[in-house]
Amino acid sequence: MTYEAFHDELRDTRLPLNNGAGSMPAVGFGTLLRDLDTTAEAVKCALETGFRHFDCAERYRNEDKIGMAFQQAFTVGSIRREDVFITTKLWNTNHRPERVKPAFEASCQRLRVDYIDRFRPECCSSAPCPHKRLRPSCQASGPAPFSSCSCCSPSR
Repeated sequence: MTYEAFHDELRDTRLPLNNGAGSMPAVGFGTLLRDLDTTAEAVKCALETGFRHFDCAERYRNEDKIGMAFQQAFTVGSIRREDVFITTKLWNTNHRPERVKPAFEASCQRLRVDYIDRFRPECCSSAPCPHKRLRPSCQASGPAPFSSCSCCSPSR
């Protein structure tokens, strides 16, 4: 198999979601980029290259730059919003149930989208993961499956 054929096959591979709400691309573009000035350009290049899954986070402090790239691509019409799978993460300071919806809405606004495909807590501590406790608040926030948890602790 040639590199091009492998690349095309991998680019088109999708994984079914457990909740039956479709699928997500198997390969995603991570957006933890240290240089904020190049973030929008990197996301534009990733979109042009064929990436359709973007892994974002409130904590990265670059959702507004990513949103600029998304808005430009979606406005020009070269890429449809429904063809891009966006994951973003809820930072630790917003794990209280009453903070989930405002944080979700703020991420949507910064990313310049009407919905987020996957919204999950980022739990970087040794405290118990809030995933189960936050699920009801997140599901009430709108169209985003609260599907998994990104947990990292000293013991893992």
